[in-house]
Amino acid sequence: MIEGRISLFIVGLFICGAIVVQIQKAKGGDKPELRPLPALDAIDEAIGRAVEMGKGVHYTPGVGNLTTRGAPTMFATMDILAHIAEKTARMDVDFIVTTGAGDVQTVSEEIVRNSYTVAGRPEAYRPDMVRYLSTDQWAYASEIAEIIREENIQANIMIGYFAAEALVIAESAHQAGAIQIAGTTNTYQMPFFVAACDYVLIGEEVLAASAYFSDEHVAVGSLIGEDYGKVLCLGLLLIGVIANIFGSTFLNDLLIK
Repeated sequence: MIEGRISLFIVGLFICGAIVVQIQKAKGGDKPELRPLPALDAIDEAIGRAVEMGKGVHYTPGVGNLTTRGAPTMFATMDILAHIAEKTARMDVDFIVTTGAGDVQTVSEEIVRNSYTVAGRPEAYRPDMVRYLSTDQWAYASEIAEIIREENIQANIMIGYFAAEALVIAESAHQAGAIQIAGTTNTYQMPFFVAACDYVLIGEEVLAASAYFSDEHVAVGSLIGEDYGKVLCLGLLLIGVIANIFGSTFLNDLLIK
């Protein structure tokens, strides 16, 4: 028997059970109230400002892809893209999406096209709205900076998988006077976003966007169920710390089984 597997199995069962219960509760109409996320609420403000000024909206999910590099974050940002694309379609504002991976490009094209159809304006969709730039992070950032300068971008939204190249993009948008909304799960990138952007999604707030924007039962139930798992883990951590302070290792011995 491999040590530590039984305790992980029990915790996994608890989290899966909590998710299933919360999904069923959501389907029954017992939808919990999610706390406000100012960065997501500011998206409508950013698009509205672009409309008022007769300028455009730019969205980039970063340099990740849907299979290996930052896949969970990239899937989450596709839900955000669908929401933004539908808003830009309804408000009739210029919209540009930039991508740095082939699979992200393909999915983004379909999402934007479908969002414009849902908004009742399929004729407004143009193929050049979604642009594949480069897999090289610096070439990618440089081309976005050029797009921001040349195409009158007023709202720059960067939510996805980012590294050092993000600061180049954010600085270019700042010089253009654009409102900026950013978010990533990369902890080493968050401080730069906080310093450079107006609104920031921090860590798991990016992953919560799907539930935040929709009434989809599985998304909402999964989000709440996962929170119960976090509470359990934090509780075990606190109990373990207190027990060790008083010289007891019972929890340590239990968790290694």
